[in-house]
Amino acid sequence: MVSIIIPAYNAERYLREALESALAQTYRDIEVIVVDDGSTDSTPEIVREFAVRDRRIKAIRQANGGLSAARNAALDIASGEWLVFLDSDDLLYPDSVERLLETAENSGCDLVHGAWTRGLDLNNASIHSGEELMVETLTWHELVERILYQTSDLIPTAWGKIYRRDVFSNKRFREGITYEDLDIFYRLGNTDGRIAVTSATVYFYRDNPSSITNTFTSSRLDVLAVTERLEEYIAANHPSLLPAARDRRLSANFNMLCLLAIHDHEGSYADVADRCFALIKSYRRASLFNPRVRLKNKIGILLSYLGRGGLRIVSPLVYGRKAR
Repeated sequence: MVSIIIPAYNAERYLREALESALAQTYRDIEVIVVDDGSTDSTPEIVREFAVRDRRIKAIRQANGGLSAARNAALDIASGEWLVFLDSDDLLYPDSVERLLETAENSGCDLVHGAWTRGLDLNNASIHSGEELMVETLTWHELVERILYQTSDLIPTAWGKIYRRDVFSNKRFREGITYEDLDIFYRLGNTDGRIAVTSATVYFYRDNPSSITNTFTSSRLDVLAVTERLEEYIAANHPSLLPAARDRRLSANFNMLCLLAIHDHEGSYADVADRCFALIKSYRRASLFNPRVRLKNKIGILLSYLGRGGLRIVSPLVYGRKAR
């Protein structure tokens, strides 16, 4: 059995579509766990409606605790040998679970990354159905390194993947933070094993203007602590990945410094901005001369040598349309 986990908070706008996509899977041995995380809109009614229609749906309602708390609640009751995460404003394609599970079984891997596409509406998303599917197997080290350097299509989201349930046997998402996926991805999987990556498109990410990644709030600053913990973990357990971890932390500090330059007109987070720039100055030289570092980071590093004034000038050009 495969457990599809859907956390939902005030998700009435797109939840029906997400549920329909989960229930329409060509692989039928599934359960769909919907966690209503204290919604105040019609989300509870939608969940009840679907639960009456299809007995494969398990419904949980709890006080609002955030995305991590909702996912953790579902993990605690999941019956499936395999787990798939679906956000309430996104969609699975009809054969997503079948393709992911087939790749897992053929490769013998406990974790499979699939391809994904994005858009405002599924009708505008293209799937290259005629292309030959490719499957690559990576070591844990190779996977984490690629994600940290941000130079491939591999991303640290919980969605777009299938996990053997044992992967989460003693792990849960950190609650009360944003960037919870970035906080956990490097602690998942067997560091001595392999991870499969399939080119099959299995997930549709909706560019929802009201999503966390498309707005700016102080919670976005959580990424600074998340990447600090990431670096500390890598330094203690996998020191050969330390240059990659430090570059990812550098990137996070660049992002937040630029977003604060755009949004913090009152200077409420001046101390945070100061710490970001201090870390950038400390880490920039190593990343500048690291051939694995992406071009975007190197351009930012070169601009940082002009001082914070240079970054303030370019910040609206790079980030102005992405974070309101």
